Amino acid sequence: MRDRIQAVLRQLAQAPELEARWLHTLSLMEFIGARKISRTVADRHPSLEVLGHLSDETRHAFAFKRLSEEVAGGEITTFLCPEAAGRYFQALDHELATWATAHTGKPDVYLHYLLTTTTIERRAMVLYPLYKAASRNASVREELGRVVTEEQGHHRTIEDACVERLVAVGASLDEALALEERLFGAFIAELEPVVAKELSLLVIASSEGAAQTVRVSSAVK
Repeated sequence: MRDRIQAVLRQLAQAPELEARWLHTLSLMEFIGARKISRTVADRHPSLEVLGHLSDETRHAFAFKRLSEEVAGGEITTFLCPEAAGRYFQALDHELATWATAHTGKPDVYLHYLLTTTTIERRAMVLYPLYKAASRNASVREELGRVVTEEQGHHRTIEDACVERLVAVGASLDEALALEERLFGAFIAELEPVVAKELSLLVIASSEGAAQTVRVSSAVK
């Protein structure tokens, strides 16, 4: 999986047009995460820990959207595989809740929050460093460094609390991580051909533009 993620990130980082749409997609995914927090464990005034997490996710959504416009050179409204990104989050949310309830015997909103947060932050700790290495944009690399630092800031505390609750009901975090791996793999499987196709179209358009420039130059002479 890591190699597939690295490959698709290197591809999309070749073209600012694609990278801008990818950043916009990351903003969307961070926003979905923030919205889920606000509708569940933060539906009323939450703990300082939860409020800090909500603040971080919202800031990440803002930062990636700002960067998408910076890379695009103006306002951007398109994404890369937004439906697949939404399905990943919705499926993860639903399947983790179903899995956890099978172990606890009843819904546990806080455990569900801990599980979703832990699995997504584990994914971020793989995805964002790989993207930082792939991107050619200094502003993007700098922001990704900040995001990774912030994710690490609450990752350990949340994961420890998650594992403690799972152990109490005889469940293993490895099962939840395997579930997330499968769902993120489905997202990557949809992203790969889209990036390859879009990159190919950009190369063709660039070649045709260069050819047109040559023809115009020749005609002027």
